[in-house]
Amino acid sequence: MGIHLDEEDLSELEPQIFKIFKKELGFCDSDILSNTMTAIHEGIERDGLESRLANLMEVKKAHKLTDEVWGIVSEYYMLKQESSGEGEGGYKRRHEEDDDDEDDYGKRKKYTDTWAKADRYNKEELDKVQKIPSKKPKVEPEEGSNPAVPSPSADQIKKMLANTQKMIEERKRQLNVVTPHQPAVLSHKAQQIAALQASIASKLNKVDIPKIELPNKPIPLIINDSGRTVDSSGVEIQLTQHVPTLKANLRAQKKEEYKAVKEEPAPVKEEGPDFFDPRVGMKGATRTKRIMKFHDAGKFQAEAQRLRMKTQLEKLQSEISSIARKTGISSATQLAKLVPKGGQMDKVPEIEWWDQLLIGSHNYENWIIRPGAISNLIEHPIQLKPMESNRSVHVPMFLTKKERKKLRRQNRREAWKEKQDKVRLGLVQPDEPKVKMSNLMRVLGNEQIMDPTKVEAHVRAQMAKRKSDHEAANLSRKLTPAQKKAKNSRKLQEDTSAGVTVSVYRVKNLMNPAKKWKIEKNAAQLFMTGTVLLYQDVNIVVVEGGPKQQKKYKQLMLQRVKWSEDTYTDKDGTEHQNKAELVWEGQTKQRNFGEIKFKLCPTEGFAREHFKKAGCEHYWDHAYSTAVLASSEM
Repeated sequence: MGIHLDEEDLSELEPQIFKIFKKELGFCDSDILSNTMTAIHEGIERDGLESRLANLMEVKKAHKLTDEVWGIVSEYYMLKQESSGEGEGGYKRRHEEDDDDEDDYGKRKKYTDTWAKADRYNKEELDKVQKIPSKKPKVEPEEGSNPAVPSPSADQIKKMLANTQKMIEERKRQLNVVTPHQPAVLSHKAQQIAALQASIASKLNKVDIPKIELPNKPIPLIINDSGRTVDSSGVEIQLTQHVPTLKANLRAQKKEEYKAVKEEPAPVKEEGPDFFDPRVGMKGATRTKRIMKFHDAGKFQAEAQRLRMKTQLEKLQSEISSIARKTGISSATQLAKLVPKGGQMDKVPEIEWWDQLLIGSHNYENWIIRPGAISNLIEHPIQLKPMESNRSVHVPMFLTKKERKKLRRQNRREAWKEKQDKVRLGLVQPDEPKVKMSNLMRVLGNEQIMDPTKVEAHVRAQMAKRKSDHEAANLSRKLTPAQKKAKNSRKLQEDTSAGVTVSVYRVKNLMNPAKKWKIEKNAAQLFMTGTVLLYQDVNIVVVEGGPKQQKKYKQLMLQRVKWSEDTYTDKDGTEHQNKAELVWEGQTKQRNFGEIKFKLCPTEGFAREHFKKAGCEHYWDHAYSTAVLASSEM
């Protein structure tokens, strides 16, 4: 038989059932809640409620939720029946009739966990409701103990009802439960709670609770002469100290202990002679505090003005240079920078330098030869060593084809004779007969007739062995990749101890990345040094190496690279074909540059300074002057 509740009862139970769904599932679906309330209103049994919930969720969760909900409903129904006068007997009789319909688990849950459910249902609303304490052995009451607690009177019940009503309203306000004001229902519920409290009080009267006498005033604190706590008999008492439990308090306590240990008294310094050097500074190393640095007012405006002036100046210079180029003044101006002034060349010195060494004065007035300036010794100029290599030169001997064949034949015969002598002495095993398919019958004879298949297989195996030995010998003589690379590099590298061959090329435009890569890569592969200077239409390529290396690189610069495929635009906006030409080639005593690199120079001064650092500024002077003359002829 199920439990039937009306709508008023369901409205009171709905918040509790909502909490159960929220706690167990983590959420509460309105469909599940409405189905559950409908089933309770229809008076469905526990198994029926479980089957309905099983259709909406998992079986395990449905079983657990059914136990929780059914416990709350049955608890509420029991309280309602007790308050209406049926008492526990009627409730038990109804349960005895429905014994067959409920399992043992449900019955055990109802009777053993009843008060736990009631406590959870109205935990904050019924603060005075307590569980029935477990039975303990009866203690004999002492003399003078208070009699049993009497049952509450009518006035006390009214006060309890009023307090309970206030608590319920406050609880509903906290839960935001909006229900119409029903004074009749609230009073009915308050009567139920009061009846329940009265029954609990009557049950508590039957249990003898020993009375514990509490002191009416605090116990006096007794301190002896040394300031320690003692009892009335004079025995010292160890008071319990407060031990912090929070981690923050524990850390603070450890910090204080560490400080107490750290702040130990410093050892007393023994008196003795003090050695002090006043020259040593007493101030130790200190770190200056960083301060904020503000820019002066108008700093960035001045910088912007400077950039604008620089741009205007560059624009003006470009206009002047274009006009000078059209009139022919630019070539004369550029050459004047390279050629010394004519006035200095026409100036006659007061005394020649070779006469100054003999006379010892600065002019020819009253000149007298310096004593000891002339002797019978002859001064010879310092002779420089010729630029020749110190390595011994091996002149290779080239033989004709006929001579090479004769030499090979003689060497092979000598090796064969040496091997025959070793075989005669027993030092080396003689070679097996060289059997081929063509001389098979002549070498083997009768063995071929007796078992031709076996003999043919033996001969073919011998032929395969001779071939594999030949190929293995060839592989053993073959160079490894590392050896090949070393051999090629050895061929390309040349001895430059006798002198370094230098070539200077001038290219009109060198902005093509593919051609720049070829210039750099070929110089690295040929183990050449040098530099590439980029300046407008005068791009200079300087390479240093041996004669063979220069021959290969010259072929690259003047033949292999197709410079005419590219065009460039000069300052006037005219298009020209790109070209490269050899400016100068010759020998120097040593290398002036390292690995070839590109250098971009904005002005002529930077370009000349770049070569001047290497001690070869004449490369730039020669290349630039020829470029200026060539541009003036165009």
